[in-house]
Amino acid sequence: MKSHVLLLLLFVPFFGVGQTTLSLNDCIQKAWENNLQVKQSELNMEASESQLRSTQANVLPNLNAFASHNYNWGQRIDPFTNQFATTRVQSNSFGLATGIDLFNGFQNYQNIKAQEASLEASKYDLEAQKNDIALSVAGAFLQVLMVEELINAAEQQVGISVRQLDRVEKLVAAGASNIGVQYELEAQLARDRSTLTLRRNDLQLAMLQLKQLMLVPADETLSLKRPNVDADSAMVLERTSTVYGYAEGAMPEIKRAEYSLMQWDRQLGAAKSGWYPSLTLSGSIGSGYSGLRTEVTDVTPVTETIGFTESGEEVFTQSFNANFSRVPFGTQIGDNFNQFLGLSLNVPLFNRWQVQNNVNQAKINRSIAELQLEQEKQGLRQRIESARTDAIAAREAYKANVGALTASEKAFEFAEKRFEAGAINIVEFNNAKNNLMMAQAEVSRTRYDFIFRTRILNFYMGKPLGLSE
Repeated sequence: MKSHVLLLLLFVPFFGVGQTTLSLNDCIQKAWENNLQVKQSELNMEASESQLRSTQANVLPNLNAFASHNYNWGQRIDPFTNQFATTRVQSNSFGLATGIDLFNGFQNYQNIKAQEASLEASKYDLEAQKNDIALSVAGAFLQVLMVEELINAAEQQVGISVRQLDRVEKLVAAGASNIGVQYELEAQLARDRSTLTLRRNDLQLAMLQLKQLMLVPADETLSLKRPNVDADSAMVLERTSTVYGYAEGAMPEIKRAEYSLMQWDRQLGAAKSGWYPSLTLSGSIGSGYSGLRTEVTDVTPVTETIGFTESGEEVFTQSFNANFSRVPFGTQIGDNFNQFLGLSLNVPLFNRWQVQNNVNQAKINRSIAELQLEQEKQGLRQRIESARTDAIAAREAYKANVGALTASEKAFEFAEKRFEAGAINIVEFNNAKNNLMMAQAEVSRTRYDFIFRTRILNFYMGKPLGLSE
């Protein structure tokens, strides 16, 4: 049976410090702590939380700093001086840039809602896994308790055989009984002891199954806290429609499927946003430095004779020799400071049908999630129907076996008295004794089966599933 025992556990409270006896709740908690799938689901949930924070941050502006340090050889135009450079030139640039989406078809909003739904789905997935584990551990726990009762019944049968054999041995020694009766009782005692051994082996196997579900070593010693288990055969079981009406709104597998459908609804909206224009605001500030930029430090005039006039006078021309020095780094950073602010509008016209294909894929995924939700609802109803039918059958079987046990006890008591009086033979006595043993075993089996089935049905109704100590 799939999932659904969120707390088929509160059978008894936690054990105290230093106490080694485990209640059902302790066993389930240990199974949860050790189970690798549970740990993986917890990590998946943490990953979903991280992804949600990342998606929410997409609505915020970005801010990035940049810096560069470059050397250039060969001819190029220097970006800071707009001059041709043919020698090695050092340049630097520094700045801050930012940008924010003003409108993108509500894509960020849809992605945030989709991620929120994904996170909720992962939470319910973890809860559903824990329910599966709790159900398995509870079944194994009750199996151990049932086998322990069978061991007690088998020990009682051994005690009866020992008592009767002791009595017959005395009668045989006194010559008042047939030696064949003694042999038959010895054989019956051997069979009873064999049954007791088988029951003890069953207990080891049942305990091993419980340990494996708890993921503890097989050689670890466990002691289980036995609760007071009441099986009320007069219990009135709720109708299937009543149970389903509650369970549909409470079971984690239904919630998980609902949030998965919600997630794909939002993913569809995000895909459709690709048809809308987008508007982005961006800006930057920056500055830079160029090793090619120089300034004049001093000027020396130079007078040269360039000819003579007709009268023989010299004609002079004057030129200037200038000395240059590189403009300091700090000065250039201040001089080259620049700012930018801009709006960018992007209107989708044709993108090779990429948006349409994304929308179609999202629609398909949404339809799959919708079918998954319906499958979960159908499966839940079928499990509830099976659980109620099983509970009814277990109740009737338990009532019938309780009646059979009462009759078998009376028949055995009467047969034992008649056997001791010599009114019936050993075969008839053993038949009555074996009938009692089978009746005890069936009562124990059907009792725990009934308890387990009713607790599952109660779980679907949100009722407490604990067993008192």
